Amino acid sequence: MTQLVTLSLTIFLLSFSSTSIELSSALEFKEAPKFYNSPNCINNDQTVHIAMTLDATYLRGSMAAILSILHHSTCPDNLRFHFISVSSTATSRDLNRTIPTSFPYLTYYMYSLDDANVAGLISTSIRSSLDCPLNYARNYLAALLPERVKRVVYLDNDVVLVDDIGKLAATSLGETAVLAAPEYCNANFRTYFTPSFWANPALSMTFEGRKACYFNTARIQLALALPRSRNPGLPP
Repeated sequence: MTQLVTLSLTIFLLSFSSTSIELSSALEFKEAPKFYNSPNCINNDQTVHIAMTLDATYLRGSMAAILSILHHSTCPDNLRFHFISVSSTATSRDLNRTIPTSFPYLTYYMYSLDDANVAGLISTSIRSSLDCPLNYARNYLAALLPERVKRVVYLDNDVVLVDDIGKLAATSLGETAVLAAPEYCNANFRTYFTPSFWANPALSMTFEGRKACYFNTARIQLALALPRSRNPGLPP
């Protein structure tokens, strides 16, 4: 089985709560300037792939995240954004107009997630704020993104970067690991699940005698493909 690891990431991010907004007002953003590679851009030919979700409700947070990534990157010309939205035709069309209007110099690609299929797989035991299909888009990156993308940094749309994303992308995954993410061991898991989950001993006993740790999927680096010689599931 491919090894899964959690690593401490050497980048600082600030999380914030996005305010729900109407799509009509979400389209009213100023045009961002073009960002150029700085003289400190060492890996001038190294492409950094970034995956994020887009939806009308939290679009303001997404726009702030994109701008912060570009602003703090030493090699902004090397960034490739991969945006995932639900398969609603109207929503995808409006979002696809907003991005090039606000970031006319951005290199990006749009993908549609079949939210109907994903919705049927979400557990009823989690709190309602987590039952949005787009919350699970990160699980489908290997299927959505083209095969040429071997590694990708996934960011939630409620984070603002205050350092170079290239540092995050350079996190070593070793020989066989497929994921790097911050580890948290002080979470209150009672806020993550419904009262009915905790009232059912067959479910709540899952945490009995265990150290409550998890890895934060708001900012992770994923290896979407391992060399065949290093992947135990594939012949060399």
